[in-house]
Amino acid sequence: KILPITGLVVTKLDGTAKGGVLAAIHEEMNVPVKFVGLGEKIDDLIPFDADLYVDSLFGNRD
Repeated sequence: KILPITGLVVTKLDGTAKGGVLAAIHEEMNVPVKFVGLGEKIDDLIPFDADLYVDSLFGNRD
């Protein structure tokens, strides 16, 4: 049996590559990103916030 993918967890977003791949994944698979990993610890796994993601891509992050 095959289970459908209902969401993604994307890690390694604490590096210099800002995670521009998230847009490509969403466009290709039409599956929402549920959580992102911003570090190495379990507490660094946080719910994905699209507004914060876009702000960080364009350098508007506080």
